[in-house]
Amino acid sequence: MAILFPLVLTLTFGAVQVGLWFEARGMCQAAAEAGVRAGKVLHAPAGAGAAAARSYLTDVSAGLVVSPNVTETLTAATIDVTCSGQAQNVIPLPGLNIAVVQSSQAGIERFTR
Repeated sequence: MAILFPLVLTLTFGAVQVGLWFEARGMCQAAAEAGVRAGKVLHAPAGAGAAAARSYLTDVSAGLVVSPNVTETLTAATIDVTCSGQAQNVIPLPGLNIAVVQSSQAGIERFTR
């Protein structure tokens, strides 16, 4: 029992931690996609994509993404929104920071003939 219980406990918390990482990764990807959808619209103001991604994380993530950082890179033809942060820890161990980085890119909408 003294050997088996810590092993079972470690496996259980490890599985929950992997689930939290996977969910935080999905939240960052969805936020980046929401930012790209908002920023690729014709005549969208600069920063619209980053603002939409931050708003999405605030409304939906419920603290799963700790210390979120959203950046927007805008060129003449494309927009790229990157969301990064850390997954929530099951047991807050010092030095255990599980990084999450996701990005999305699309062409900016424009009229053509």
